[in-house]
Amino acid sequence: MAAIGIGIGLFVFLFTGAFISEVVLHNKDAGAFPGLVLGIWAAWPFFHHARIQRYNFLHPVPGEYQVLAREAFQKVRDLLAEVSYNFGDRWHVATADTQTGRIVANLRFTDEHVHFEAEARGHIHTRKERLQRFIGLEIHVKDTGRGTAIIQLDFSPKVEGANFFACDSIVSNLSAAIESELGAGTPAGTPADTKLSAPPWWLLGLSALALLGLCTDVLKAVFS
Repeated sequence: MAAIGIGIGLFVFLFTGAFISEVVLHNKDAGAFPGLVLGIWAAWPFFHHARIQRYNFLHPVPGEYQVLAREAFQKVRDLLAEVSYNFGDRWHVATADTQTGRIVANLRFTDEHVHFEAEARGHIHTRKERLQRFIGLEIHVKDTGRGTAIIQLDFSPKVEGANFFACDSIVSNLSAAIESELGAGTPAGTPADTKLSAPPWWLLGLSALALLGLCTDVLKAVFS
């Protein structure tokens, strides 16, 4: 979704900037800033939608499971102790409080990334790079009082490099593993709404500046 927003925003920026500069004002520099602002306006809804989707992925809706809270807590705790990735990377459980039903864990691992680089003579060679990955995880297991448990997961990934989604497969796999361990659950809430909110103040400020500059350029073109 963000990639679509970038593409549309870039197209609007180039088209609008060229139209204002070449057709409306006949000034090659006049359309750059208004075109940039309109491009941001065109891309903003897609970035907003991608941001909310990302939030819902890392903070999924809590699920209610047909198991006792203490049993659910123990199963999740055991799962974190047993699961491993790559060549033995495991979750480190920092907190497992049975009284509050809170589990805090983290996972550190490295990925090997291959770069293709061109030399001055035009030859292409590869270079391997090891990048650090980190996932923080907080789990809350709540007793509903009717023989079921509500489990809430909150993930906080951090990555080196430009691959911001490097930890997504682990997030998905762990969520699926918990669902498999406890049985199918039912949503105990609603995801964050992707509906557009009010535009940010900085975008409104840029729009006002672009409009003021455009009006100034129009007046100069008319009276010159």
